[in-house]
Amino acid sequence: MALIVPGPASPILSERLAQLMSIPKAKVSYRVFPDGESYIRIEGEVKGDVAVVVQSCSPPQDKRFFELLQLIDASTRAGASRVIVVCPYMAYSRQDKVFLDFEALSSRIVAKAIEAAGASSFVTVNIHSDLVLSYFNIKALNVDAFRVVARQLLDKDLVRPLIVSPDRKRYPEAQVVAEVLRGEASFFDKKRDLLTGEITTEEKMLDVEGRDVVIVDDIISTGGTIANAARILSKQKPKRIIAVCIHGLFVGDALKKMAEAGVSEVVSTDTIESEWSKISVAEAIAEVLQGMLEG
Repeated sequence: MALIVPGPASPILSERLAQLMSIPKAKVSYRVFPDGESYIRIEGEVKGDVAVVVQSCSPPQDKRFFELLQLIDASTRAGASRVIVVCPYMAYSRQDKVFLDFEALSSRIVAKAIEAAGASSFVTVNIHSDLVLSYFNIKALNVDAFRVVARQLLDKDLVRPLIVSPDRKRYPEAQVVAEVLRGEASFFDKKRDLLTGEITTEEKMLDVEGRDVVIVDDIISTGGTIANAARILSKQKPKRIIAVCIHGLFVGDALKKMAEAGVSEVVSTDTIESEWSKISVAEAIAEVLQGMLEG
């Protein structure tokens, strides 16, 4: 038998997975000590069961990541036959390689720690870099949720939709969304200063006037990349600009920044649970989990 072990960062997604897969949820106790340290306990044995630990590592990333390790450890101590980790948003995945001498390779550290805690396999959603999956020695799978997102956008009655990636590297994802929406896809070129982190976007003219423009990205963090693209697009008289992402971090004044640049609506998924996570990735994850449990 399998059961969902819900993490404190992902209660809604955990419930959706349990309902979709018709499997029970373990009862998990969480509390925080006065000094800020986390305490996690699974109430009852799960002996012989497959524990599916569901915990996103959104901000505060370090706390959420340590809770994930505690959930894995608690599952093994409770007698789980194996532990499948579902980490919808994997923190540190953007630190996938060494850019400057003597940097820590953070994503590799995360992968090794998950393995060491006792995970048997690992599932994430639209990881920023597939290279990170190679740092795991256990089975590691990436679920692509862009088609799920695109199907939900069909309800918005978009006018001659133009799907724009704010970064050439993410253009294939814009093409996937455009295919589902029967629209067109385009992209901007961006550059990031490795020392300051400042992002610049190269301006170019697109066929935008009177059309609904959907800017798609895997992650919206500070909103700078989306805002840069939106400012360029706003000058070209679109009908409206919608920003869509898989992982909505929305750090600091990200939402204000995007709104001031011309974005009228922001949509994200429940990989990170918030009032903007209007699209669920539960079905896409459940399909992968079902295959793992039956295999």
